Amino acid sequence: MTSPGNHRRAALSGALVSQRGDFALARLIGHGLHGAMHELVRSNDLVLLGAIEALLASANLDCLIADQHISALEGMIGAFPRRLLVREADRKRARALLVEAGFGGELRPE
Repeated sequence: MTSPGNHRRAALSGALVSQRGDFALARLIGHGLHGAMHELVRSNDLVLLGAIEALLASANLDCLIADQHISALEGMIGAFPRRLLVREADRKRARALLVEAGFGGELRPE
């Protein structure tokens, strides 16, 4: 289990995460998942990212929404979209789940 101080970690491959994302990040690092990540979606649509994050969580797939702080700093003008990342090992399962749920058009090319 991670200590409260570990929930303040703020970097994974140079990406800053929000406080909520810190818990996911701490969980990913705690499971030794700080290695290869796969970018599923890149978007400025917070509702879309939230829906996909909830869908992945319901399937017990961990994910990380990267670049949240930089998106907030740039004033939400859309210059820096957020990236939704999953473990490389979960890539195929996560992509199939999103296609089945109707989010296939949002997926980044492989």
